Amino acid sequence: MKKRILTLAALAAIVTTPAHATGMIAGATFPEQIVQELTLVEQYATQAQQLQAQFQMVFNQARNLQNMPQELWTNAAAPLQQLVQLVGNAQGLSYASQNTVAAIQQQYGAPSAPLSSYANSLQQWTSNLNSQVAGTLQQYGLHAADFQTTQSALQAIQDQSQSASGRMQVLQAGNQISGLMVNQMQSLQSDIQAGNQVMLNYVATRQNGVQHSQNNEDQLLSNPTPQVY
Repeated sequence: MKKRILTLAALAAIVTTPAHATGMIAGATFPEQIVQELTLVEQYATQAQQLQAQFQMVFNQARNLQNMPQELWTNAAAPLQQLVQLVGNAQGLSYASQNTVAAIQQQYGAPSAPLSSYANSLQQWTSNLNSQVAGTLQQYGLHAADFQTTQSALQAIQDQSQSASGRMQVLQAGNQISGLMVNQMQSLQSDIQAGNQVMLNYVATRQNGVQHSQNNEDQLLSNPTPQVY
């Protein structure tokens, strides 16, 4: 995966080198964004798998209990906080990736069906994630409105931890959400990998067009058409 990231970054650096110092959007920033997005989505996908394993271990210990004792809650508290942060970070990455697409389209000022499709995929991913998380919370008697931000979600978890039944509800929801996050992060990783390749292809095509126009202009200036008297 690291080799793929470096390869895409190198390609991004090549195709976004400004022609005649015209100050294209990418220059150094587009390759950096490519690397950042690919690196983060890989990290988040790995973290999702690790959290799922942690939740499954605690859930198996509490499976036959009607309520969750305090000693087991200690093992679940940290993974729950990390899960809340992971969901927020993943949403932030999706929004950042959408902004990258929008910036490239704005810079080149040309519509692109593949880029629009990629942006739509990211929007759909975010919508699906929010819907699935909200549905899971509701399934276990929790209110999605209490989990809209990282801060409010952590506070809601703290409030639920005050009772044995509340702890069990949060654990059950967290266990299920950790599982869906594994699938969601794999999906986002696939989207970003494919989408970044689409962006590279688009930028390369636009850069080739700019370079071709510049070459024609330079040729005309260096070889002016002789005037006929």
